[in-house]
Amino acid sequence: MYETVKGLVIREVVFGETDKLIDLLTDTGVRTVRVRGARKPGSKYAAVTQIFSYGEFCLRQSGERLYLDSAVSLSAFYGIRNRLEALALASYFSELVRRTATDQPQPQILRLFLICLHYLSEHTREDLQIKAVFEMRLVTELGMMPDLVCCPVCLRYLPPKPILRLDRADMVCEDCYPGPGWNDLAVTAATLQAVRHAIYSDLERVLAFRVRGDSLWLFAQYAEAYVLRRTEHAYPTLQFYRSITGLDSEN
Repeated sequence: MYETVKGLVIREVVFGETDKLIDLLTDTGVRTVRVRGARKPGSKYAAVTQIFSYGEFCLRQSGERLYLDSAVSLSAFYGIRNRLEALALASYFSELVRRTATDQPQPQILRLFLICLHYLSEHTREDLQIKAVFEMRLVTELGMMPDLVCCPVCLRYLPPKPILRLDRADMVCEDCYPGPGWNDLAVTAATLQAVRHAIYSDLERVLAFRVRGDSLWLFAQYAEAYVLRRTEHAYPTLQFYRSITGLDSEN
């Protein structure tokens, strides 16, 4: 039995002497595929099956395992491999997806990953912005979107001093804030608008904006805290990314 899918390699693992296993993120979820001879010198599938390569893959089912029959590269995102920070961030995205993947078709997650890899490769947005957008849009696609339409008390849409509440997954304005909470974050209006764009915009325009300075830093703080709170996992790749970018020293 054969099937052809478009997919993104989000993990590769050594298997045997010359083979490897790859995890493919496809429209129908993550598929684990064995690639025979991929580690032999001169293998024609070495490049297309490397991490963060996007291609068209013909898969063969044999028993309970999938094998690669043929593949064509569609994009390699070479710019990511030129920066350690970008490679580390993409690895964090991969771990996030693998930890939260379901058996249900989720084509939007593949599209989100490809869009963020494009911006990382081209380096046309701040890495922190790409990270925050990926985190917020991923939890949105997983059904864990916060309610940030307006303050639930006074119904104000854009207060000058919004407060984002992690536990309640909502936003309240400073005037209506009932009191300090452990997981509440006072942000700027620009930060609130950035989070809204990440969760509410059309996917194709999810990174079609810029946010800078303190507003970007608060956006990144909130997005990371939100995804950790909702997924309830620890991510070694996140800790590595933070260590090489100096984010740990800013805590």
